[in-house]
Amino acid sequence: MQQTERRLNYWYLINSIIGVSLMLFFKFIPAPAPITPVGMEVLGIFFGVIYLWTTCDSIWPSLVGVSLLGISSYAPMNTILMNFLGDSTVVQMLFIMVLVGAVVQSGLTNYIGRWFLTRKIINGKPWVFSFMLLLGVYVLAFLSSAFAPTFLFWPILYGIFKELDYKPGDKYPTLMLIAVVITAIFGVASAPFKDVPLILLSNYKNVSGIEVNYASYMGLTIPLSLICLTVLILFMKYVLRPDVTSLKAINAEMFNKNPLPPLTFKHKLLATAFGLFVILMLLPGILPAGPLQQFFNDNKFGFAVLLVGILCGLKLEGKFVIDYQTVMSTQVQWSTVFLIAAALTIGNALTSEATGVTPFLKQTLTPIFGGTSEFVFIAMILVIGLILTNLCNSAVIGMIFIPIIFTFCGTMGISADPIVSIFIFLVLMALVTPAASPYAALIHGNKTWFKTSDIYKYTTIISTVMLLIILVIGIPLSKIVF
Repeated sequence: MQQTERRLNYWYLINSIIGVSLMLFFKFIPAPAPITPVGMEVLGIFFGVIYLWTTCDSIWPSLVGVSLLGISSYAPMNTILMNFLGDSTVVQMLFIMVLVGAVVQSGLTNYIGRWFLTRKIINGKPWVFSFMLLLGVYVLAFLSSAFAPTFLFWPILYGIFKELDYKPGDKYPTLMLIAVVITAIFGVASAPFKDVPLILLSNYKNVSGIEVNYASYMGLTIPLSLICLTVLILFMKYVLRPDVTSLKAINAEMFNKNPLPPLTFKHKLLATAFGLFVILMLLPGILPAGPLQQFFNDNKFGFAVLLVGILCGLKLEGKFVIDYQTVMSTQVQWSTVFLIAAALTIGNALTSEATGVTPFLKQTLTPIFGGTSEFVFIAMILVIGLILTNLCNSAVIGMIFIPIIFTFCGTMGISADPIVSIFIFLVLMALVTPAASPYAALIHGNKTWFKTSDIYKYTTIISTVMLLIILVIGIPLSKIVF
């Protein structure tokens, strides 16, 4: 045992030295034009943090990486720290964790999980149960955000795994927890009024002067999402084949033997607060343009903060509805918070004008697409886009590629609308590396249930399968819808 521990400590030290060396010394490699010396500094920090996240830990590499970025030539420390913990996505995610953590702590998720487990359609049908749960994830993500259903359904699954004696690292839990996140991404990618799709569709309008029809966009992305979800379930069942023997024992009656006590007023209040949060997140997408819509859109990242503040101030039977200190210490995953904050900060720095990385990508990729057929062009764009979006911020990759797509579509005499729509849908599937997206960082930050090697293995496989579906079904479907 001691020898094994010493060996692990040895490799931990070696990996730490490698990662920190990348952050400190990569900048001395001559920069290929148009990457700047600043770009090489940021690239070194980026590569080093990725390596350390993969081999060592999530908290200290995040903090060291952000600190080194602050003393680099990129930007002063005050600016970096404001971006690090002041990013609206990070703040929103933190308070969603608190809100959902209060729901979990109250035991309300037990009632939600019980509802899924007591549907008769799941009796003896593990994969029907899996599909129903993921369908719920998709709908909630479409209506709110990818974080909300992830933070809601992961605890439900934890309870099911515990009840059925699944252990962290088992194949089915690993696949289902990843499937929850990618299904949540499907939901967000299907909605043109959500953050990244809206940003990229607006970017396309600025580049081309053409506005993509939202009905056509959803007419493509919603069926494509449901097809991807169905294929994902079938792929897990027939190809990856995790052990679902325990799940075959599930039936509605076995979970009704020990009925839960009636819902309390606190349960109902927390459920109402969470439902209100979902509605508040949805309103900017459904209200007509005007001051009211603008108000909800401008303030949507603060609604979780407001609701948590109100619930922290309300008392029931002498106790606060949300015991903030207890929830923060027991329900908030700080390793995930720091990892996501660092991934966003370093990822944004990587693609800023000061680094020259974006012009380098454009300069490198543009000649590749000359003289290709329409299908080959689309396939190449999608493949390269999927690879890069798993290394950098999805929105930035989209903004780099949209002008390239529009330019080459004009040369070929084809409409760019369907290709841009498919590309936006695909570019959000960024799960492989921690820096790919906040959702990927969420997976990599969950050290309790995931092995890092399993994350890279299964996210790569699933992303490849989704790419094939989009190539085979998505491209023909886009021609029909548009």
